[in-house]
Amino acid sequence: MIGNTSLIFKSTFKKLATFSGLGLLILQLSGCGFHLRGLESTGALPFKSVQIQASNNVRDDLVTALKRQLKNSQVAVLEDQTAEVQIQLNPTGYKATTTSTSSGDTTSQLLKMSQSFQVIDLQSGEKMLSATSEVYRDRTIIINAVLASDSELRSIQKSMSSELARQVLNRIRIAVKVEKGE
Repeated sequence: MIGNTSLIFKSTFKKLATFSGLGLLILQLSGCGFHLRGLESTGALPFKSVQIQASNNVRDDLVTALKRQLKNSQVAVLEDQTAEVQIQLNPTGYKATTTSTSSGDTTSQLLKMSQSFQVIDLQSGEKMLSATSEVYRDRTIIINAVLASDSELRSIQKSMSSELARQVLNRIRIAVKVEKGE
């Protein structure tokens, strides 16, 4: 009888120690500023207003994602040239490299989306930045589920556009801060 009580006590103590350790880990992660990637805005941008000038063949979902991320960063998107800076978007590049079986069926794709852009200071007329951002994704294609595969491709492209918009804003933020000596 006494042996069973000691085993129960040891088992209960192990569970309590495990849950306590897990609780401490969660508290430490929440206290250290840990955040999942992509869940917050790009950070404070060093300007309050922007004009977006998109040339033909710029993906609509990229422009939408860029405007949404600017709004999340408390930057006003203006249609006229009264903005502090202008982001000029060149045509979005998109390339899919496929891998096929010996019978000719496509089994996977490497997707590359690129966006070249320039940032102009509208007050001085100076070009502040000229750069290109790129995003890559790999996907497996299930031959028997073509409709699901097409839906997956649209979802991946939308995700790639959001990541490109995030990269563009991060590069602008860093370039402007370096130019201002911050």
